[in-house]
Amino acid sequence: MPGRPLRKTLNPLNALAEHLEHPVKRGITALRDFLGEDNASALLRSAPLKSGEAASFYYPLPTDYTGEQRQLRISFPSNFPQGELKLVVEPSPWLIWPHAMESGLCLHGFRERPITGTPELIVEDSMSRLRKIIALSVEGSCKARRDIEFQNEVTSYWFRQHGPSVQNLLLLDRPHSASKLFALSAPNQMLPSGQETVWMATNTSVLKKHFKRMMGRSVTIRAAETPSFYAKLQSYPDIRTPAPEDLLPWFTPHLKKGDSGQLFSWFRETSSLTSRWIALELPGDTRAPIYCLNIRSSNSQTNRGATFNLRTARRRPAKAANKAPTLIRSANLDVLDRNEILSRDLSGIAASLEGSRVVCIGVGSLGSSVAMQLARSGVGHLTLIDYETLVSANLGRHVLGIDDLGKAKAVALRDKLLKDLPTIEVTAYATFAEVVLQQMPEVFEKADLVVITTAEWESESSFWKAKSDNASWGLIQAWSEPYTQIGHALLAPAGAFDARHLFSESGDFKHKFTEWPEGGVVSLPACGESFIPGGSLGMTNIASMVSQTVLRTLSRKSEGTTWISSINRPHDIASLGGNYLGPELPEGMQQALLERGWPKRADGTE
Repeated sequence: MPGRPLRKTLNPLNALAEHLEHPVKRGITALRDFLGEDNASALLRSAPLKSGEAASFYYPLPTDYTGEQRQLRISFPSNFPQGELKLVVEPSPWLIWPHAMESGLCLHGFRERPITGTPELIVEDSMSRLRKIIALSVEGSCKARRDIEFQNEVTSYWFRQHGPSVQNLLLLDRPHSASKLFALSAPNQMLPSGQETVWMATNTSVLKKHFKRMMGRSVTIRAAETPSFYAKLQSYPDIRTPAPEDLLPWFTPHLKKGDSGQLFSWFRETSSLTSRWIALELPGDTRAPIYCLNIRSSNSQTNRGATFNLRTARRRPAKAANKAPTLIRSANLDVLDRNEILSRDLSGIAASLEGSRVVCIGVGSLGSSVAMQLARSGVGHLTLIDYETLVSANLGRHVLGIDDLGKAKAVALRDKLLKDLPTIEVTAYATFAEVVLQQMPEVFEKADLVVITTAEWESESSFWKAKSDNASWGLIQAWSEPYTQIGHALLAPAGAFDARHLFSESGDFKHKFTEWPEGGVVSLPACGESFIPGGSLGMTNIASMVSQTVLRTLSRKSEGTTWISSINRPHDIASLGGNYLGPELPEGMQQALLERGWPKRADGTE
């Protein structure tokens, strides 16, 4: 470790180890090996045991950058190595050293699990991490490095000082500059609890739009309250948070001058509110984290949050009450703008898809999964067309659930997408696709791509006929062969293309990879209805293939026809009662994706 070298001793440790279980003995030996032998008898000494400890020691640490001489308490729990080695610095360097918490050192970062393994491995790992922490805080260490460590986890330090608020906030549009935020309590939470989610936005039109998406009806907001303020920090406030009455002087020097003025005005105007929020965007780019403060002006009923309805501001007193803050809490705030929702995709594809328009004809087991994947990938507008309703037999492999039984699939899926992904636009038509094509041709004229997954040849052939008339939209026909081990997609870009010659008059693909008794399709006791058997996992594989084809087509603007096939465990097909006719996979390969030109005609043309 920096400063005074860590050494080891044999006698005190060995004497204690005689009375301990074997894993703890091994841990002590590993500690001795890590520290070194020469001077440890003078530096390492036994510490009084606490509940649950098998062995504990004190070890002096180098003087830190504040001039404080601290000591390390090393504790082996009785269940070591299942229980972690505990390292505590005394006096506590909480808010003085990076990675120091109130109860001990944080050896593992965000979502990093403590190491497991042998006693030797655990001791070596823990002490090595300790050495790095001490290096940041010993006398003469680099302040800039220490500040960076604090800043990397600054919201964690603030949260531990403030504690959590009872309410969650949804910010519907991330402001580009300092701004007041209008608020509306989520109306879809029926039972009042005092912990209702609060929607926030820079203007009421955004709140009204979100209300319609979530509730399915329009609303008039007559007097919305502005209980929140959003501002961008230009530098970092102190890691140690102040008393509630000193909150503004703590962070306002780190705002732009004009932003500080707006904040003070808002703070005075809203002083009669018992609960307010200040959302602070940390220094950095437009994807910087946001830390949200909940400011309470009353200590009563701290387990209940504020409610904001359509006319909240009308109940505000005519004169501001100028109540001083009495309690500060950390509020959970989620941002629902497109950049935030798609921020984990760093490929740049999602950003390029915002203006894309895709028509999905058929949103059954395959089509619904494709539509969901396209929506989550960033496609800006989806049109869903399906005349069928959801039945219980669909639930095993459809993205919709029991609450949607009896509803039109297209409408129910539209509502789900609008609620789950508030930045996408979705239109639904619960009718036949041919009807939409004839009566509303503009739906297709505006589309970049049409994806048909109905497995109904009458519908599929009608769209290939329309495509052969030099349609401006690209077309993908996709389907699963029985038992979902095999799936295919035929892609034609914008222009005149026709794939009807690849199918028989009844719609059977002439180049299928499997053969089944009676075609493998199961008839239902209804006029002309049937289904293609297969499980959810197989359908998911095929849906992923189709979705990838759609995204590549939208981003690359393909100019040629393509045939894509998904093959999954072809050797299982025989056990299901079918024959595999497709290409043999290399030994050991269980899954493959093939992409090539359309199958050729007898004369060698596509």
